[in-house]
Amino acid sequence: MDELGCPRCRTTKYNKPSLRLMINVCGHALCEACVDQLFVREAGICPECNAPLRKSGFRTQLFEDTAVDKEVDIRKQMMKIFNKQENDFSSLREYNDYLEEVEITIENLLTGTNVDATKAKIARYKAENESLIKKNQARLNREKAFFLSRLEKEKKQSELKRKIRDEMEKEENESKRMKHQNLLDDLENNRHLSAQQVLAMHQQKLEMDSSSKTFEERMSMSQIELSNISTVDSMTDFGRSGNAVQINVSSGQPFVYKFTEEDILGPKMPSIDDIVNTGYLNNVRQSTERDVGGGYSSLTACSRVLQDAFTGLLWRPCSTIDGVV
Repeated sequence: MDELGCPRCRTTKYNKPSLRLMINVCGHALCEACVDQLFVREAGICPECNAPLRKSGFRTQLFEDTAVDKEVDIRKQMMKIFNKQENDFSSLREYNDYLEEVEITIENLLTGTNVDATKAKIARYKAENESLIKKNQARLNREKAFFLSRLEKEKKQSELKRKIRDEMEKEENESKRMKHQNLLDDLENNRHLSAQQVLAMHQQKLEMDSSSKTFEERMSMSQIELSNISTVDSMTDFGRSGNAVQINVSSGQPFVYKFTEEDILGPKMPSIDDIVNTGYLNNVRQSTERDVGGGYSSLTACSRVLQDAFTGLLWRPCSTIDGVV
């Protein structure tokens, strides 16, 4: 129970369920009231370890074990400094050695091993790689902003679906009520007709009035519109993040495809008409509708077989080039 209470005033969450424990970089917890008393002048010392602290450095404790909160804080601080990526290194081995060195630094700060030397090492690394740290941090911020915008768009899409669904349910309930009321009115106003005739007349009215859009139709229309907006926004976000691809469009003549004829070093291939009319297709399996749907064609298969058979039949040695035949 001591872990869930303030070590200074001895107030625990058992006695005061609304107790808020605050934690700083040293990893020792204090309740919110003690923080306000000890850090009236913003700066002060930790009553547990006498470490110099600032009031602005306190935050709400998230885990029961204060060591976990301390590690989270240290890792956040170190990741802002040691933010190199794999593409910043020439080999994977160098990147792995870098990650191992970062873990050793974090472990030293957590356990209090060689703290002064570790802090001096961090300060030296920060000074030597200041420009790269800022560059990588800016890139991470852009990526974070991009993904947050994507999450916001997905949230808007979900809200749009819910709104349309609620509107459709409301309209459907109102339509059912109106149909029921109209049926009662038809029965009341057409007493000279039988119930079957009134029902048939009522059904005919319903069929003539069935022009309203279904929920799926309204959703598809709204989704297309929102999808177009999201696509434009996503392209804009990528452009702002510096990852946009610049496309240079040059004016000129349109491309005209020209069929390339290759010398197969054999007899001339029969034309398509010859293949169809002279019985070549009798030697290959005839394609069914299912084969055609899957991409198989008897004509294509026959042409490939003929080309394989003809290729190289009329081979002749190449001319001498630099004395080599």
